[in-house]
Amino acid sequence: MRYLMAIFAAGLVLTGGLRWATRSFESMSGLSGLPTPLYVALTVIVVVRLVRSPIGWAGIGFNVPFRPVRHVALGLAAAAAVVLAGELLTPLWIALFEGGRDLSRFEATVGTLPGLIGLLVFSWLFAAFGEELAFRGALMRGLASVLDGGRGAILFAYFLQAIIFALVHVYQGPAGVAGTFVSGLIYGGVVLIAGGSLWPAMLAHGFSNSYGLISLWLQANPNTAM
Repeated sequence: MRYLMAIFAAGLVLTGGLRWATRSFESMSGLSGLPTPLYVALTVIVVVRLVRSPIGWAGIGFNVPFRPVRHVALGLAAAAAVVLAGELLTPLWIALFEGGRDLSRFEATVGTLPGLIGLLVFSWLFAAFGEELAFRGALMRGLASVLDGGRGAILFAYFLQAIIFALVHVYQGPAGVAGTFVSGLIYGGVVLIAGGSLWPAMLAHGFSNSYGLISLWLQANPNTAM
C-alpha cells in the first residue's frame, strides 16, 4: 500500500506538470483536456483501494458524521483564513517573484455570467469535493493511515499534501505555488481540527474558490459592482 501512495503522489505531481506544459507550450495545447480526467482517475483508483483495505472510509476522512453547525462554521472560518492569507501575502509573492498568481486560465471564461456559473459548479465538484478527497483524504489521511498513524506520520502527511497540492498548481506560476501551499496547510489544518473529517475542508475550499471566482467576475464586469 505504501508503494501505491508513492505512485499516487508522483502521479498528482505529473498531472500538475502536464497542466503547466499544455499552457506553456503550443505544441502540447491539444492535451489540455487530459490533466483533469487523469487526476480524477488516479484519485478514484486510490480511494477504491484504500476503502477496500482495512483503512476503509474512516481512514480517508469519512469517520465523522456531517455536523451542519460545527462543520459549516469551521468551513467558513477556514475559507476566511485562506482569503485573508491571500490578501496579506500577495504583496510578498509579488515582491519575491516579480508577479502575482497567474489566473489567466479562468479570466477568459469567468467574464460572462454563464461562464461564472459554470466555473462555480466545476469548482465545487472538482476542487471542493475532488481535490479535498484527493489531497486531504486519500493523500493526507490515507498516507498517515498507511504509515503507523502516529503523530510523526500525521505531520509528515500534512506537510507532504500541502507541498504536492502546491506543485499541482504550478501552472499559476511561482506566486500561485507559494499561495497554494499556504492554502493546503489551512485546508489540512481544518481537517485535523475537525477530528479528521473532510467536510469542513470541502466547504472551505468551495467558499474560498467561489470568493475568488466572483471577484474575477466583478473585475471583468466593473459596472455590476457599482
